[in-house]
Amino acid sequence: MIILQADAMENKYEIRNSSDQLIFSCNDFIECYDFLGTRGYYWYAFVGVSQQNVNLIIDEETYSINNSQFAGRLDSEFTVQKIIKSHNILYAGLYLSGGMYKRGALSLLKTANEFEERVWLDMKGSLKLIYISASYLKNGFPRTLDKETIVIEGKYIQDYYAFFCELGYAFRGNFGYMGWNLAGVSDLLLDLARNRTINIIWKDSDLSFKAIENTVPESRYQSVSSDIVMTLKEYCNVILE
Repeated sequence: MIILQADAMENKYEIRNSSDQLIFSCNDFIECYDFLGTRGYYWYAFVGVSQQNVNLIIDEETYSINNSQFAGRLDSEFTVQKIIKSHNILYAGLYLSGGMYKRGALSLLKTANEFEERVWLDMKGSLKLIYISASYLKNGFPRTLDKETIVIEGKYIQDYYAFFCELGYAFRGNFGYMGWNLAGVSDLLLDLARNRTINIIWKDSDLSFKAIENTVPESRYQSVSSDIVMTLKEYCNVILE
């Protein structure tokens, strides 16, 4: 088991039980790589725990984890499957559920160069959901929009999930979040376009349409690019180039 190295976060993580009682806090919460390929749960490390004798109930209690820097957006719950105690570190096999958190998002936020544009370009397929999750954790829902014209660069849309990455980037820059499906995009545009006009220029649109259509996940319906355009046009003036 190898820990993904990263700098400790400034704010502490709090772990609470189903009664909202604080069980312990820690300086960092690290996603670990598991060579065993354990199914159903993943390994994490709680670093710098606030007390030595932490008692977590295996499998029968539901816990939550939060950190003030995410303003309640790290809202996943988990059950504990296994525990390994070490000095100042608690390793735990956790089954997480609920919330917008995707495993890998915390590591991406810790290691990504904030000045690197379009971090998701080297991520394949559905792995881009990690970037989208990280974007939500970092910046949350957009509440305001400073731009009148949004430029979507179609050449950077290599697949279905890349569209949502590029849309977030076009609206808000690095780690900008604009939803991970069309329903989410629609909800956010409804708020942003209220009492104002948003213009969208979609460059290399035909190229990106082909990339989207060729990579639509099996769980999604086909011909989704036309629905994307329809959704955008419902709230914005859209020019396809």
